[in-house]
Amino acid sequence: MRALLAILLLVAGPALAGPKASVTVHDTPVELPSISIHAPDGSRHGLEEFRGKAVVLDLWATWCLPCRAEFPNLDKLQARRGAEGVQVVPISLDRKGWPAVQKFYADTGVTNLPAFLDEDRTLTSVLGAQALPTTLILDRQGREVARVVGPLEWGGLQAEELLSKALASPSPASGGGG
Repeated sequence: MRALLAILLLVAGPALAGPKASVTVHDTPVELPSISIHAPDGSRHGLEEFRGKAVVLDLWATWCLPCRAEFPNLDKLQARRGAEGVQVVPISLDRKGWPAVQKFYADTGVTNLPAFLDEDRTLTSVLGAQALPTTLILDRQGREVARVVGPLEWGGLQAEELLSKALASPSPASGGGG
């Protein structure tokens, strides 16, 4: 009986551990199309506003269980690495809009992250995201250097390596733009 239980745990163990992240690191940084995201006050923002920082662009939704599990780690990442030039940019794809996002932030105690919403519901196709969460790691020039599909341990070694790659690129020249 113990042998059967051991075999079952060995086979089922990975499934019980939850989904794993698929990480793609680009040899050459990828230019991104211009996108527009909305803040709670109704203002629109573009990625160019974050140039000079290493950006963790997280596409998520309140109904996505892996997203919900990952979110507190993103909040901690922002608190831990924000002063070093890392900016987490979470973009909700919730169809229920701001009420769902604001409730989630309040319920989970998120205090270090800005809130953005894809009100136009175009980012998944524009950015080629096929699953949630999808996280794009952008260098200081706003180019994608890596992509993570699925939840990642944002306090772990793999995340630190991705952030180091993003931080290693030089900041855009003052007044030079993209």
